[in-house]
Amino acid sequence: MPAKIVQAPLQEPLVLFTFIAALLFGASALLKPAEKTTLLIDSSEVEARLFLEELNSGEPLSESKRLEITSAYIEEEALVIEAFARGLDNDSRIRSLLAQKMLHVMSAEIIQPSTAQLSDFFSNNLLRYRQLALLDIEEVVLSRDDVRTAQLALAAEPSLGRPLPTLSERDLASIFSAEFAAQVVASHDTPEANNWTGPFLSNRGKHWLRVVTSTPETTPPFDEV
Repeated sequence: MPAKIVQAPLQEPLVLFTFIAALLFGASALLKPAEKTTLLIDSSEVEARLFLEELNSGEPLSESKRLEITSAYIEEEALVIEAFARGLDNDSRIRSLLAQKMLHVMSAEIIQPSTAQLSDFFSNNLLRYRQLALLDIEEVVLSRDDVRTAQLALAAEPSLGRPLPTLSERDLASIFSAEFAAQVVASHDTPEANNWTGPFLSNRGKHWLRVVTSTPETTPPFDEV
């Protein structure tokens, strides 16, 4: 009795047709060959590489060398396609390189200003190109409990004085304070020789500064910008 129940539906034409179609579809999916990726070779790119190699070598390429360069290009293209297929392009370094290359391409498309336009911009924005006055400064650092001035300390210990890197008033303000930097710069304009400014207290001790030489503020000419 159960066998008859199973056989009865299969004897229906519609059910039998559906069953056969499902079998054929499954067999087709199993036997269907994997999709092939077509590798397109750009002949102009190959010729460009051959041409560059001839320029570098200074002589015509032999047939074997031409085949070697062509094969290397084909291999490179195949590897790139496979890398894309595996999602290897989703890499921060590769994305950064692509972004930089795109910026380079975009910059080539930007209309470059003329010399006259650049000169006008320079003249209208001189403050942007101003070079601050630079100071050569000598420093003496004493302990917090040392009551001597810089002059007295140097007279007893000349090695206490040391030069600082060339600085602007802005640099001094960032290291010490704006008020102390202004005092140091102003002291250089006084007629007194060896005019030390200080002390400025820090966790290192007492700082005394003296401007040895200075370069005035300048604005370079357009041709030097």
